[in-house]
Amino acid sequence: MKAIMVMYDSLNRHMLPNHGCDWTLAPNFAQLAERTVTFDNHYVGSMPCMPARREMHTGRYNFLHRSWGPHEPFDDSTFMEMKKNNIYSHLASDHYHYWEDGG
Repeated sequence: MKAIMVMYDSLNRHMLPNHGCDWTLAPNFAQLAERTVTFDNHYVGSMPCMPARREMHTGRYNFLHRSWGPHEPFDDSTFMEMKKNNIYSHLASDHYHYWEDGG
């Protein structure tokens, strides 16, 4: 099985044509939504983007016991767990500081 997860965590889905917006032009989003599975009922434990991404990458709630920041040495990243099981994964992010100490 091949799976690709595309995450746009700072984009309001209600601004996209495939979610009912009739004045936004976004043909690439519309085409992507037509050809893929979309999650229309989902929840985040932390907002904005950095804490939410950390939760999705580690499976841990972020703000229960620590402040906003990058992955900690004790965080078990989903990608590292996949690698242990010989599953290839790749992450592209515009948050290069996400992986540095101090966030």
